[in-house]
Amino acid sequence: MGRLALLVEEVIGKDGIEVQGKRDGIRKVLRKQSKEVEIREIRQQITSHQNSLQLTSSALNLPPDVPPACLTLISCYVRSAKDANGQSVDLLSEKVEYWGFKLNHELAAIRTQVTADGDNKASKSTKCSMAFADQVSLNRHFYIPRAVSSMFTGRVDLLEDLRNCLFDASPTTEKQHIQKRFIVFGLGSSGKASLISYLEHSSNLRPSFWGVFWINASSRQSVQHTYATIAQAGGVEPNERAAKDWLANLDRPWLLIIDNADDLSTPLEEHFPEGDRGIILVTTRNPLNRVHGTVGQGSCHFEKLGETEANDLLLKAACEPAPWSMMAKNYATKITNHLGFLALAVLQAGKAIAKRICTLANYLEVYDRSWQRIRRLRRKSAQGGKEGTINMNVYSSYEIIFRGLEATDSLATQDAVQLIKMFSFFSWEDLRIDGSGQDHRKPVVKASSWKLKLKEWAIWVVTAVQKDVTGSVLPAVLRDDDQRDFDEDRLMDALDQLNQLSLIYYQETTESYSMHPLIHTWVRERPQMSTSEQALWCQAATTALARCILLPPLDAIASSESLRRHLLPHISHALKYQKNIATALSDNQRARKIPWLVLRHKFGRAQAIESAKFSLIYVQNGYFGEAEALQVKTREFVCSRLGMEHIAARRITLFLAGTYGLQMRTNTAAKLQEEVLDTCKTNLGPKDPETLKVMNTLGTSRRYQGRFREGRQLLEKAIEGMTEILGPDHEDTLQAMDDLGQLEWMYLNYANARDLHTKAVTGMTKILGPLHERTLIAKEHLAMACLSFEGDVLVDGPKAHDTMIEVLEERKSRFGKEHPWTLYAICNLARVKSGLGDHEEAEKLMRTALPIAQRNLGENHNGTLAGQAHLGKVLVRKGKLDDAEALFLDAIKRQRYESSARDDGEHPDRIAALFYLLRCNQAQGKIGDAMRVCEELVGTEHSLHEEVWRLSSDMSNHAFDNPVDLRSGLPNTQTASLQARCTWISSCSAQTQGCIHEILFA
Repeated sequence: MGRLALLVEEVIGKDGIEVQGKRDGIRKVLRKQSKEVEIREIRQQITSHQNSLQLTSSALNLPPDVPPACLTLISCYVRSAKDANGQSVDLLSEKVEYWGFKLNHELAAIRTQVTADGDNKASKSTKCSMAFADQVSLNRHFYIPRAVSSMFTGRVDLLEDLRNCLFDASPTTEKQHIQKRFIVFGLGSSGKASLISYLEHSSNLRPSFWGVFWINASSRQSVQHTYATIAQAGGVEPNERAAKDWLANLDRPWLLIIDNADDLSTPLEEHFPEGDRGIILVTTRNPLNRVHGTVGQGSCHFEKLGETEANDLLLKAACEPAPWSMMAKNYATKITNHLGFLALAVLQAGKAIAKRICTLANYLEVYDRSWQRIRRLRRKSAQGGKEGTINMNVYSSYEIIFRGLEATDSLATQDAVQLIKMFSFFSWEDLRIDGSGQDHRKPVVKASSWKLKLKEWAIWVVTAVQKDVTGSVLPAVLRDDDQRDFDEDRLMDALDQLNQLSLIYYQETTESYSMHPLIHTWVRERPQMSTSEQALWCQAATTALARCILLPPLDAIASSESLRRHLLPHISHALKYQKNIATALSDNQRARKIPWLVLRHKFGRAQAIESAKFSLIYVQNGYFGEAEALQVKTREFVCSRLGMEHIAARRITLFLAGTYGLQMRTNTAAKLQEEVLDTCKTNLGPKDPETLKVMNTLGTSRRYQGRFREGRQLLEKAIEGMTEILGPDHEDTLQAMDDLGQLEWMYLNYANARDLHTKAVTGMTKILGPLHERTLIAKEHLAMACLSFEGDVLVDGPKAHDTMIEVLEERKSRFGKEHPWTLYAICNLARVKSGLGDHEEAEKLMRTALPIAQRNLGENHNGTLAGQAHLGKVLVRKGKLDDAEALFLDAIKRQRYESSARDDGEHPDRIAALFYLLRCNQAQGKIGDAMRVCEELVGTEHSLHEEVWRLSSDMSNHAFDNPVDLRSGLPNTQTASLQARCTWISSCSAQTQGCIHEILFA
């Protein structure tokens, strides 16, 4: 509890629990978001301790007639739990978990047997034991975002059949030979998803699974986002591939619900994790998907409600007092029959009656008017025929509620109408509303020249004239100004209105709201919603999302990883709808008789800011292509209006260059950085801090291009200027020192590299703290500078090992086990271990990390290829020369580096891999192959600058300095060409050439 109290104090802050104005409220919300993971861990620990107390209480109060088999299982479990000494669920041993699942399924087997035998006494005892088993569930993960309706009605037989089909008595901890899959297909709005949700929440199935997970399969993006949420539970990189791989290799029972699998563009089987583990439930409208069922009958057709079930649901939703009169039942029968016994349509009808928008007696009259109005409007808008009668039943029921909401003259209902219109342009799930999305802090910008100020003023006037009237639209409840603070109570009143009408649902576990997909679609596309109104509310959605995002440098203060993941699907949906609306508006304008009279939508300042913010979210979630498209558009606008001399233009250009760099397109990135540097030199001067920082960035890019001499000159000049202007202890100066240290290491100047890295670590530790990410990077570089290019420990091997352990553990804690920075630390720790002689552990670490890198980054990513080359080095040291050679040959394929190296140059990682292959061939005695590799290294003389050529020559000299080794494996002229021999000889030192001459021509 002490830890929880400390977290609460950190969230509340110094100003106390009461919100002291808008900014204090924003800070409290941001602090709470940053502590979400720790708070969730504490909740899990409290839950586990509660379960322990329930377990003890239940064990002490068992009835005397419990069957011996049950007592045996229970005693085993209690003994194992006692050995765990009250630890949380996260710390329980594999044995305890096994006994927990074994207990549940053995009791299920006993219950089935005694029921078949008709033994009432044994059945009663087994029932008591099953109640005990429910108390000792070891379920650790349970994520189903749908709330269970208290009015769920009927389907009793189907529920039992589905349960028996999927969850038989065999222990799920044992090996199963096929992945269990069951398909529930049927009409939209018939209640398929509600059935699955009710099945999971209301029955005792949850204790049978270590994890229960859910994905939204309505679109490709939704699948990716919800799989990323599952990946968080496994502590792997938050993406679809990582989540599937984690589930496929999970040796505990799990259930995966694939909901709304109606996207025809993606085959259903692509959503399944590989292998034979787990149980999968699918809900879909497509009957062809039933071929994927593997247990029982494989699928079930989910049809409409029965008449009695539908009547019960309607009267419950309408809040009719029980017992129901015969008149009420007769009205209910007429209504449900008219609605086709569709669960969602019936539920909406009941809600309309409960809110007194209409009555049981006149509902059908109101419904028919709504139906005719919708059909008439859809014909006018040329939308007729797109939806069948089934969906129209639901839409008509919904329209009655919506029009009643619009007709109510209260602030809460009007706010509710505006909110749900905006919500329809978000993703329909995981809506988190706290009202604190806007932060008015702005970065400090240096004073500009009078010419630049005049240009900015002129642009402001033009922008104001051309300003899009929808640019600042927000629902009234979310607007704020200097005259009043944000009213949270007003927001909650509006959300409560929507929740009462079942237009949105609140999910307590995630503290978020969701909408039914049909309602989500209908609000956005109802005939009364014109294209211009769609544009208005779509703009409101993008504005609300943009206000949740801060651009650098403020994003480093406030953003959290969970917030970025949460915003991604909403941004993707809003931008997709925005694109569709723009196309529709363009088509409408072309159809006008006088199209030039219509004002066209322009990409303006507001859109540029939104695009920059959204691109930041895409970058931080690894969607570099989407980020690039937004940044290119923003840069074109900013540069055309303000010119490169404006700070905004320079920042977006560097932002785009960084995105290119993350895609390993170093050439393109360097061109943009060079353009910014030239502009800074011209407008700010060669010694301005911004100029020097860009110079350092470009110097680093030059190293990746293989242009070492230019890189060194830029970095040295940047350090000199920063030391003079900012001081030697400024973090930018220290960063430049750290970057230059890496280049010195590439030159084999190990002592210089260590000195630079040591200064960087000392200064960053003092300024930023020992665990800041920039400090950790500098520590990592210092540790690697203790190794030679070939991997031998030069100095301080144990200290380098301890440093890498510290860096790795911190990154695991901060980013997770599969983040690229974590994988990089694993690789470097393995390199240190190999240098210290622990080749077995080094190989184990690298073979663990490399498949993850191939899966998450791609097989052709430079980081993956570098890790592959380092694994090859370890194998050489272990004597596995053939395996190592195969890795090197695969890593050095030239086309993989084309986007990173100069057009006529060579990437340094490829040079390193070639050198490692050279050493491997030497160890294999393949001197001919070694000479050909050497020829390729020396052949770079004409395509690289002389420093890289000199480095290649030094490598060649070092590899063949021992003439005895050379003599023992020297091939004859038939094996190696004379040209290769001469090329190689010309690259060597005079002393080495003399030795070779004696061998070849003696």
